[in-house]
Amino acid sequence: MAHVLIGFGEALPAPEVVFSLRQAGHMVSAFTRTSQLSLRHLALQQLVVLPAPEQDAAAAIAELRVFMQASGAPDIVLPLDDTGLWLCESALGADPRNVGATGYQACLALDKEQQIAAAVRAGLSVPATVLLRTPADVDGVTTFPAIAKPALALNAANGRVTKGDITYLMDSKALTSLRDRLRRDREILLVQPLIAGVGEGVFGHATPEGVVAWSGHRRLRMMNPHGSGSSACVSMQPDAFLLTRIQEFLKNANWNGPFMVELLRDAQGTAWFMELNGRIWGSLALARRQGLEYPAWAVAHRLDPAFRPVVPAPPLHPVLVRNLGRDLLHLAFVLRGPKSAFHRTDWPRFWSSAAGVFTPAHPRSFYNYDSTHPGFFMREALWTIRRAMCR
Repeated sequence: MAHVLIGFGEALPAPEVVFSLRQAGHMVSAFTRTSQLSLRHLALQQLVVLPAPEQDAAAAIAELRVFMQASGAPDIVLPLDDTGLWLCESALGADPRNVGATGYQACLALDKEQQIAAAVRAGLSVPATVLLRTPADVDGVTTFPAIAKPALALNAANGRVTKGDITYLMDSKALTSLRDRLRRDREILLVQPLIAGVGEGVFGHATPEGVVAWSGHRRLRMMNPHGSGSSACVSMQPDAFLLTRIQEFLKNANWNGPFMVELLRDAQGTAWFMELNGRIWGSLALARRQGLEYPAWAVAHRLDPAFRPVVPAPPLHPVLVRNLGRDLLHLAFVLRGPKSAFHRTDWPRFWSSAAGVFTPAHPRSFYNYDSTHPGFFMREALWTIRRAMCR
């Protein structure tokens, strides 16, 4: 049994990670930006409030280092989101207690430019990408509609860690503001054509011998149909060719531990590479309902490099899980309507969405349910809605 520190506690998969680690016999603490979050109701060993890296990155790094040097510090640190991954890499680096990606792997996990190059080398389908480093590079954008997104998941500058915005480019008129943004923010952007399709995810646990415990999901609903994370997803078996290409991608990166590769499958059946999530992902509940305990396996592998998970047999029927809070927010977004003609084409119908959201199901079919805290998933749903309303 180990004492595991997870973070940030605000990350979407945090409750499921707590349940996974406790089921494996571990004690769990969390680092957060605030003590006012639903995770505090899970009776953690400690809830460590750090300065928000978005306000003072150096202070966050320093305080995590001090906490990990104190007597009785946790044995293992498991980052749960991009900011947590960045913080653990910055504060602890290759410290053996850090289960997160380090060194080159951490750079890859946080840099979409590197990911795209690696995906191309591995033979994955990648949308045509224009790299923007200077305002003059905008002249290379000629396909519309398109999407511009930061090459770096996080930008560490001026003592703060920030996430850049995604911009939709519906026509050439949007390029003027894009040039202004590049002059002002001096960030690197990736521009890709907007692709209509269904989001998929491929998951697994990478070992020196190759990936084990493969699994996959298909999004049924997104919290925001413009392109946010899923509010409902169903299990699926990824095709063999795709698994071969992803295996090559991970082998080239010398990846170890859990991973998610996010894809978008278009109407012609092409699965386009979107990004690598090099840490625990938001739809972890779906994997856990199938007996795939990726967080506990990551910790077990760090404690014993010879550890290999015992993979359960795949379910006989697809497994569906829903995030109650995000599903209710999905209905609000549907009512608000699409922002563009591109999104209007496949915009969800309200009553169809409502039928899915309000279909009765066992609590186990929801994110963040655990029999040791049977009402927690409802509390988490309310917290999710409240946080969204305060933004």
